[in-house]
Amino acid sequence: MVGLRVTLTDGATHGKDSSELALRTAGRLALREALRAGTAALLEPVVELTAIVPEDAVGGVLGDLTARRGRVSASTARAGTAVLTATVPLAELFDYATRLRSRTQGWGTFTTRATGYAPAPAG
Repeated sequence: MVGLRVTLTDGATHGKDSSELALRTAGRLALREALRAGTAALLEPVVELTAIVPEDAVGGVLGDLTARRGRVSASTARAGTAVLTATVPLAELFDYATRLRSRTQGWGTFTTRATGYAPAPAG
C-alpha cells in the first residue's frame, strides 16, 4: 500500500473493555473491512530515465524505450549527442544497460531516478 492515511473520527472508551490490545484489534478489524469495501490496484515502481546517446542512435533507443512501456518526455540534441528523458517501469529495465550499449556501439549512458508508482498492466 502506498499513501494510506487513516483518521479516527469518533470513539468511546470504557475502563473495563478499552485496553491497548482491544483498541489495536478494533483498528485492525476496521482497516480490513475498509480494504474489502474499497478498490485495490496493483502498482509497480517507475523511474525517470535519462540517456545520453549518439545522434545516429536516437531512433533505435526511442523505439527500445517505447517497447519497454516507456513514455518519452524530452529529447534534446547537443554536440553530436542527444539527451533523452523518459518514464519507464523499473521491471522493464533489467537488461537495459546491455541493450543500450549494443544500440549505441558502447557510447550510450543512462541514469535512473525513482519517481513513484503506476498501475501495473493486467496479467
